[in-house]
Amino acid sequence: MTGCCVTWRGFVRALADEIDGVGGPAARDALLRGVGRRMAASHPLAVAPDIAGLELEVNDHLSGWGWGHASLRLMTEERALMITHHGLPHVGAAGDPPGTWLSAILEGLFDVWMSTLPGADKSLVVRRDRVAADVVTLRYGRA
Repeated sequence: MTGCCVTWRGFVRALADEIDGVGGPAARDALLRGVGRRMAASHPLAVAPDIAGLELEVNDHLSGWGWGHASLRLMTEERALMITHHGLPHVGAAGDPPGTWLSAILEGLFDVWMSTLPGADKSLVVRRDRVAADVVTLRYGRA
């Protein structure tokens, strides 16, 4: 994990292995989405005037946590917002693909952030679209 103090690395890796061993991938992802929701609730975004401002607000939080950065792109024809996240902290090689164990947190985090924006449509959701070792792409739109 980048940005994590060395004494916590062993604990976080053991926790990841235990969660995966007890619950499997589906339970792990549900748990991590919940963690992401709690993170977003305790760190709400300031209201921004446009997508560029929203991206700045998102990145202010992410960089403060050492969690990389995101770019936001409105897909007008698809009626969706694409969120491309770079720099997800790694828990060693945990996750599928390796190094992406924490990616489900991003779903919960962005789901709450997007749903609490002024005028947000409560029927829209955030889902991982593509997960790679260094980039996680999420889609905010109709399920």
